[in-house]
Amino acid sequence: MYATFTGPLQTRHHIRAALLIAGPDAAVSGALACHAYGLRYVPEPAATVVLIPESTRHRHAPYARLRRVTVMPEIREIAGIPTACPERAVLDVCRGMSSLRHVRALACEAVQRGLTTPDRLRGELGGARWKGSKLVRRALDDIAAGCRSAPECELRDVVRRSRILGEPRWNQVLPGSKQVIRPDACWEDARVVVEIDSVEWHRFGDAVEQTERRRALYAALGWTVVPISPRRLREEADTVVGEIEAAVTAGRARTG
Repeated sequence: MYATFTGPLQTRHHIRAALLIAGPDAAVSGALACHAYGLRYVPEPAATVVLIPESTRHRHAPYARLRRVTVMPEIREIAGIPTACPERAVLDVCRGMSSLRHVRALACEAVQRGLTTPDRLRGELGGARWKGSKLVRRALDDIAAGCRSAPECELRDVVRRSRILGEPRWNQVLPGSKQVIRPDACWEDARVVVEIDSVEWHRFGDAVEQTERRRALYAALGWTVVPISPRRLREEADTVVGEIEAAVTAGRARTG
């Protein structure tokens, strides 16, 4: 195999070469496939992952990791490249990962962008027992509960330490509001809302003013807002859970 041009090879050339070697039934998966779907929380790939049917004869492809699979996933074509479906691409990135935060971030983003669903991810995962599969299952449990980002999953970890709080409503429409407003978490019986103040969503452009209007609406409806930063969730978990418990306890006393 050779290139018909001069100059350095680019990623797309490596992909084309790997697919030519792998055969007509092969498909790109893993990090490069996730990037093709527009996902951002993806680690840089060490090599292109190419899925091939189990029946394919032994082959070796430079710049690529050929992975035999018993059942090929659904294949989509992106810019002329056969690409594994989003759920398989996500799982191939998570394979071997040891960071729960990174697994949660990628799985949540894929679901939040509408590329896949928790059920489809769980179905594609099946009974797999590779390194990282337990982290994927834990992330899927959080997503099924209603969490939509890695910090929200970490908030759920903090909340579950408490004997006082109980499971909140995650990303559901605020009860009693005529406007559609979905707090990250809320305890309806205490009229307490917890919102994660991430830099990405709350502190740039007009997001600051939008956050102020949102908080004013909560106040007008009689809800107490407890803002929490992702950094505090990671570094001051005990303090955070104490603050939420105090707000919820005071709220229940008022409403009870």
